[in-house]
Amino acid sequence: MARNLRYTTVISDGDSKTHNELLRLDRYTGIEVVKEECTNHVTKCFGTSCRNLVAAESKKGNTLGGRKVGALTQQKIGLLQAHYKRAVASKCTSTAELRKKILRTLKHCSSSDDNPQHDDCPTGKDSWCFHQRAIAYGRPPSSHQGKSSCYLNPKVAEAVKPLYERLTTEALQSRCLKGMTQNANESLHSQVWQRCPKHLFAGRKRIEVATFSAVASFNCGSAGLQHFITAAGCSLNCHTITRGYKRDSRQVTQAESFNMAAM
Repeated sequence: MARNLRYTTVISDGDSKTHNELLRLDRYTGIEVVKEECTNHVTKCFGTSCRNLVAAESKKGNTLGGRKVGALTQQKIGLLQAHYKRAVASKCTSTAELRKKILRTLKHCSSSDDNPQHDDCPTGKDSWCFHQRAIAYGRPPSSHQGKSSCYLNPKVAEAVKPLYERLTTEALQSRCLKGMTQNANESLHSQVWQRCPKHLFAGRKRIEVATFSAVASFNCGSAGLQHFITAAGCSLNCHTITRGYKRDSRQVTQAESFNMAAM
């Protein structure tokens, strides 16, 4: 029975050819399939661009990394990535709002003790900005040059600015507004690869069994996997069932802990 269901959105990496192929096929006459960027991939591209920038400037004799205060170290790039991802994953209503959120993170990182620039940072006790958070609690803000600070010295901030401009274009940001990720797909794929490693050759039957059991486990946990094993004609003992329920309980607990830590 036809349900007229259409998949009109595809989430993929920036260099994926899937979207172009879908447009070429034109399966839904008159309906265009829209491409959305994976926030994790966009954030990864940002970090890679930062590392490439350090390497490129080093060849020119300009040192952006090193041990100087405000240098673009690996740890600093990780902090910049975290700020960038937080902005991209915030599900803004317009590209202008998203661009503003991203650029204010650069302004935040360019601040110093002598020149704090946190006017655009979110206020309140739950703010990600340490300066605004300290003000909300009535405490003096800590130094911008602490060990866990994302402070960039003026030279580095000026060198990084074109990178922010390139990664906040209208075309790219319009595909990031929904803050979508491929996490669910990657999680399912990992379960398939656990049963059938992708670097080893396997026949069709083994791939089908691995995929079916992975889908059952992914959708219903141990209950789904036990049903699959039973349907395949294999028997289960009480120990297998108990271990399955314990595994599900452990995964739920870990997921809840992760969600609480991310809030």
